[in-house]
Amino acid sequence: MSKSDPEAIFDLAPVKKATLPPFGLGLVLAVSDGLVLALLGWTFASLVLPMAEPLADDLARRALVTGLMLVPLVKSIFGIYSLGRCDLMERGRRTLQGALLCSAALLVPYIATEEMAAFFILALALALTGFLATFLADLLIVQSVLVGLPQWRTPVVIIGAGRQGAALAEKLHRLPWLGMRPVCFFDEDETLWHNTVAGVPVAGPVSLLKSSPAYAGLAHTAIIAEAGRNAAALGDMVRQLPFRQVYCVVGEGTGGLEAQCHDFNGVLALRVGKRQPSGYAALRRTFDVALSGTLLLLLAPLMGFIALAIRLDSAGPALFRQERWAGGNRTFGCLKFRTMHLNAEAHLMRILESDPVLRAEYATYHKLTVDPRITRVGRLLRKTSLDELPQLWNVLVGQMSLIGPRAYIPRELPEVGEAAAVIGTVRPGLTGYWQVSGRHRTTFQERVAMDVFYVQNTGLLFDLYILVKTAFLLAKADGS
Repeated sequence: MSKSDPEAIFDLAPVKKATLPPFGLGLVLAVSDGLVLALLGWTFASLVLPMAEPLADDLARRALVTGLMLVPLVKSIFGIYSLGRCDLMERGRRTLQGALLCSAALLVPYIATEEMAAFFILALALALTGFLATFLADLLIVQSVLVGLPQWRTPVVIIGAGRQGAALAEKLHRLPWLGMRPVCFFDEDETLWHNTVAGVPVAGPVSLLKSSPAYAGLAHTAIIAEAGRNAAALGDMVRQLPFRQVYCVVGEGTGGLEAQCHDFNGVLALRVGKRQPSGYAALRRTFDVALSGTLLLLLAPLMGFIALAIRLDSAGPALFRQERWAGGNRTFGCLKFRTMHLNAEAHLMRILESDPVLRAEYATYHKLTVDPRITRVGRLLRKTSLDELPQLWNVLVGQMSLIGPRAYIPRELPEVGEAAAVIGTVRPGLTGYWQVSGRHRTTFQERVAMDVFYVQNTGLLFDLYILVKTAFLLAKADGS
């Protein structure tokens, strides 16, 4: 069998895994909404209805049923349960539109019917609460928990294994909430067969999908990675692919645009425009201030106890301030609980000079697995990540963010290299993508690459994903 024989290139059957059926997401959302609304109704009936007068009690019960039933009804009308896995933002937009429609539907009779005003106001309040609660359940449960399941992500094949196809496969691997799992590439370039691109095998030419049903059975849909370069043959290619749904990637540099499809009498056209700023940066800063301030107040007793334990365990102050890079020529004093003995840096230099094995480990990871500089209390603090609690103050005063790239030491910048131009555009984070993606098991250059990837793909879903994973790691005490 030759390399040019596409039938003999790869046996890809083992990579196919069970996935949720097409209606699976809608079913999960519907069940989730039902449980959330039932809990909301039970809470209202238990806490509010017992305090109502007999006549008002009947009115409140009717308002409860009306308000909560409107939520799934309006969401069904707006097609929220039929959207795909990667359409959270669209679900949010339609949820908002549904809430506005529901408000109008209940406010009009409220204005016109004075004797039933209390009924419509209560029903509206319950409906809006239901919309908010169900969307938060979607955000927290579906997008943050279920994305970790292999069955959640739809298997896809990617047409085109070039630079853009490889970047797309890497993004689908790293961002599970996009809901897609690449299983193989198809490309006309014979030199790519028998190889892998971005960890995904290249199966052969595109015609293999049509001639070999086994290959088509690997996935539920296809992505044409370089549709712009193949615009002339795009229609024929899509019609030949054995999938009901095909995604066409227009090209790089279009991330800041929003688009709508139009059919000009048989000619496909995209109406594009500049995407309006989302205001997420300001929202995240507000979230940073609110959460860091709240946590500082709540954790003050614990932090006081940790400071006392450090002072009793070893000589020296409880807090450690280290100069960290903040982008450009700016630095700041990053706070931590002291976990090392005094003069730790000088001690480290002596250890590295005398031990070539430890010197090689530190050069690769910028950490030591067994670090003799760390105190007994410091080892526990590092394992539980409690040594980083003082950085909440850095977040509160605007030197850091709760989520962001690593706060690099200035002397590490030569190794960061050109990536510093990207990483330095945002505040360093208390937690981040690399911290939840292997942490101390990643090399220094892998951390830099993950920080660049985070900055280039930052957004609400990415930050929520990192927060949830951070919580799981803290619960497991999987620290440095």
